[in-house]
Amino acid sequence: MVALLLLGPRAHPWRGQVSLPPVPQDPAALDAWIADRERAAGPLRPDTRARIVWADPAHPARTACAMVYLHGFTASQGEGAPVHADLARAFGCNLYLARLPGHGLRAPDAMRGLSAAGLMQGAATALAIGRAIGDRVVLIGTSTGGALALALAAQHPRAVAGLVLWSPLVRERDDRLDPLFRPWGVPLMWLVHNHGHAVTHEPAMGPIWTGDVHLDGYVALAELTRGQMTRATFRRVTAPVFLGYYDRDPAHQDPTVSVAAMLAMFDQLDTPPQARRKVDFPGADSHVIVSPLRSHAAAAVCRATRDALHDLMGLDPAPGAGPAPCAGIAAPARGSQPDSGG
Repeated sequence: MVALLLLGPRAHPWRGQVSLPPVPQDPAALDAWIADRERAAGPLRPDTRARIVWADPAHPARTACAMVYLHGFTASQGEGAPVHADLARAFGCNLYLARLPGHGLRAPDAMRGLSAAGLMQGAATALAIGRAIGDRVVLIGTSTGGALALALAAQHPRAVAGLVLWSPLVRERDDRLDPLFRPWGVPLMWLVHNHGHAVTHEPAMGPIWTGDVHLDGYVALAELTRGQMTRATFRRVTAPVFLGYYDRDPAHQDPTVSVAAMLAMFDQLDTPPQARRKVDFPGADSHVIVSPLRSHAAAAVCRATRDALHDLMGLDPAPGAGPAPCAGIAAPARGSQPDSGG
């Protein structure tokens, strides 16, 4: 009986490696390839499909730098809008807006079968697309997207020219997923915490996010963070890094991810000190610090990221780029519901 209890099913840290898959290099062929993959994924929620935003839509071509946006858990590319597009336009970069596996689908059990390996391979495909549309690639990630960006930068250092990490999921706040690693942790979560249902049903935090999450999604997050968000990973990251986070005081800080884990990660990077920058946004009042739908500091995050892209990653403003980035970003009304997704 004791052996049965100790050997019960549980989550296991995923420490695997991913390769960058081949993708079409011709702009038209690449657009068509991405569109075919999105159609094959099934019905998608509005404005969640993966796509390239070309710096010059009339003449799609490779640019000196490309940006790749990796969204957070339960989210979609709109989570980083309009900041990711503003920054890409300001620096004349092509932008790839990824859709991570299991995300953006209409099905309530869309994350059924999701795994850490699947998330990482989806992110690796996004990086491969970034390399096809730019000579250098800057990975931009929110929350889970930040964790994936860090892992990719460690596994493929020559493919990543810079990292922008907005509230990265190094570890969830209060280690809430730890019980999944105990014997019988996964079925107990299914039975006790979710009343025997495979899908959690919570109110969506807005049109960008979904409240329906299959329990496989939480297991994937747990296995990704415990297997990849480690000192060994951080010591292999050498690219320039910008870290943005929300931490006003112990009672007012990121409600979703651990600020302490983020800051410890930052100190463990092998990136030279002069090539990394961390900025606290104490007025954000949100985990998703970059979204004007949730954050009261979205414009400040945009400006600080713009400065880091120039100062740390050597990007120069594009001539004739149009309106100044970050200028038109408005904060949500005070008292709006803060988010906890990502």
